Amino acid sequence: MGGSETAAARELRALDQSLGRNFLRLTDRVFVACGYGVSTFSFVVGDRGIVAVDAGSAPGPSAEAIAELRRHTDLPILGLVYTHGHIDHTHGAVAFTEENPEIEIWAIKPFGTEARALARNRSSITMQRSLRQFGNLLPPQKKINTGIGPSVAAGNTSLGIVPEQRIRPRKRFETSATIRLGGVNLEVTHNPGETDDQVFVWFERDRAAFAGDNMYRSWPNLYAIRGTPYRDVRDWCESVDRIRALRPDHLVMGHSLPISGADEVSEAMEVYSRGLWHVYNATIEGINAGKTPDELVAEVRLPDDLAAHPLLREYYGNISWSVRAIFSGVLGWFDGNPTNLDPLHPADRARRIAGLAGGPEVLVSDAIDALAGGEAQWAAELCDLLLAMDFRPAEVRALKADALDELATNMLTTTGRNYLYTCAQDLRALPAVDST
Repeated sequence: MGGSETAAARELRALDQSLGRNFLRLTDRVFVACGYGVSTFSFVVGDRGIVAVDAGSAPGPSAEAIAELRRHTDLPILGLVYTHGHIDHTHGAVAFTEENPEIEIWAIKPFGTEARALARNRSSITMQRSLRQFGNLLPPQKKINTGIGPSVAAGNTSLGIVPEQRIRPRKRFETSATIRLGGVNLEVTHNPGETDDQVFVWFERDRAAFAGDNMYRSWPNLYAIRGTPYRDVRDWCESVDRIRALRPDHLVMGHSLPISGADEVSEAMEVYSRGLWHVYNATIEGINAGKTPDELVAEVRLPDDLAAHPLLREYYGNISWSVRAIFSGVLGWFDGNPTNLDPLHPADRARRIAGLAGGPEVLVSDAIDALAGGEAQWAAELCDLLLAMDFRPAEVRALKADALDELATNMLTTTGRNYLYTCAQDLRALPAVDST
């Protein structure tokens, strides 16, 4: 365990340079703010005013990006269009409304569907899981980046913030709209994917497409481990193809650096489309063959040329989680195995397995050996059996924490790394009192 930096950590650290602050002039009329918080946002400059696409994750960094824009133009920011309702793309709008209290803020009518669904069902657990996923509770040395943006600093997050009235959308549209402000014409179209309220924005003059969170430089987050309603993966695939059909010269994504050049954009979108469709179709094929999620996770893989492509590396999303999400979204929780219709309680199952093994002491010994032998996942699973029996919980929690740390350091997906590290930290923080 431990030792030198793992291959996963080195690969993530190599991303740092591309995730720092970068205020880009993409065309003579389009400016893109990257690294000003965890999301990317843009400014489209017309003859008499400016329209922004998304607003960034926090007012301070967004105000600094606006100040950078002022080195190029003094035209007023007349409009702002949200690509979707996630707070990391909207909370920075405070800076925009402070500059122009009369700014027109545009969004699709079902704006904020994901947040409303969670609130309606009082899903407060998603806050705790979000803090774990983004590493908010971890010390800096445990974090590298978010895979598609800089790391989230402790205490520097907009998670759980109720949007201020002044940054809520003031202009709504059903499925599409043409926004004309200050000499800027933008076509906005519903394009569900990461959220049901996702849109893409098309600036025809410069052939620039703004994809929102339906595309970025990573395998996409088809399922977020913080907990979300099903993100319809078939819709997501079709939404990528709708943007692709426009043959953009420039592609601005909701996170990470934009892509420019017709050939470069075409190749990137072809890779992304082919990768998403491959995982979706392979999962559906396996579902129809009667395979369970566990079986599909072991089988569904990207072709070698796609798996190695930097646009599809699992920096933020994870293919195995995507497979499970597709199965659950299409068929629901039941995996088809009748044994799993009414399984034993975890504690009952654990006691029976311990009995077969020769007692819980044997499981503890096996867990220690598994971790020492590089089998951290098996060690963690054995620990769960022991914890279900409340057997030497302090010792077992410490062992499980070590196993989670080992899993984290070898994981490429940043959300999973953060979650594992945080849970290990939480286990160590519990009182060290054994009941056995």
